[in-house]
Amino acid sequence: MVQSSFRLAALALGALALAGVAHANSGSSGLACGVSKTSQQGLLAIEGVVQSPVAIQGEYRFALKSLGNGGSSNVSQGGGFSAAANTPISVGQIMVGAGSNVDIDFTITSGGKQYDCSAPLTTRT
Repeated sequence: MVQSSFRLAALALGALALAGVAHANSGSSGLACGVSKTSQQGLLAIEGVVQSPVAIQGEYRFALKSLGNGGSSNVSQGGGFSAAANTPISVGQIMVGAGSNVDIDFTITSGGKQYDCSAPLTTRT
């Protein structure tokens, strides 16, 4: 139950961030994508978020290398996704210790184009 509430909160924060990006780039018809990070109870939730002004489908790859006091880990997720217009979706989530150093590789491919979404949420053209 805590994890479900945490996930909803993370998506809500991601949606707010995407809304801010969309407002700041209102002249752009680009894709908004990136990494959202939220912490709770000593953990850091890192999630890939995608939003488009039109319905979108494609493939994603979400990989993370982490190094912290508890050791290191390498995690890779990927697969297909689809999203309705103007609806942020989570396409991968990984939780690590809050003090961990992380290296994130988050890419999506849609419409024959590949987008690097490894940075915090931004609009891609």
